[in-house]
Amino acid sequence: MTRLDCTVGSCLYNKEQCCCKDNIEVAGDHAKHSRETCCESFRERTIGAAQSGVEIPTKNTEVVCKACDCTFNEDCRCTAKHIGIAGGAACNCKDTECATFRCRCE
Repeated sequence: MTRLDCTVGSCLYNKEQCCCKDNIEVAGDHAKHSRETCCESFRERTIGAAQSGVEIPTKNTEVVCKACDCTFNEDCRCTAKHIGIAGGAACNCKDTECATFRCRCE
């Protein structure tokens, strides 16, 4: 499990900068920079939207990673001990990113 800090306050699953989802998926098949990744698990929190079904935030989350060129990607699983998902007031998953992404090409 990876320690996850999330600054995407507009996400339905975000509570106290933690994720209430027990697993997330990071996309970025051809990413070379963190801005080319995103949290595909993002769901926008809208006015009147129901809170997340799981309301207990957790720092430890399983991360499925599709960013093939990330140094922390091992068999589509994130091996980083700590990651950050950024995106502030995102409206969709493309407005988010894995701030911990490091390209193998560096």
